[in-house]
Amino acid sequence: MKNDIADQFQLLNRHIAAAIAEQDYPRATALDRARQEILKDICLMGKQPIHAGFFTLVEECARDNANLIQKVQEDMSMVSQHTSRSLKAQRAYMS
Repeated sequence: MKNDIADQFQLLNRHIAAAIAEQDYPRATALDRARQEILKDICLMGKQPIHAGFFTLVEECARDNANLIQKVQEDMSMVSQHTSRSLKAQRAYMS
């Protein structure tokens, strides 16, 4: 069962990463909420042992998602800059 939890958590994280990459932010948010609930449940499980590497896995997943989010933010910034330049060029042309 311990490995099942880690496997399910990794699968959920891959779905979140895919949603972020596809810029499907509502889905990524919903999946992240589910992931947070799973983590809460795991923390409340009591004395049932979780394998030692699970929380390392959680940290790796969080790091991966942070990197994806940073990449998306950079991409959005580039799109915003490009749009701004295009609008300025259009305004200059129309003047």
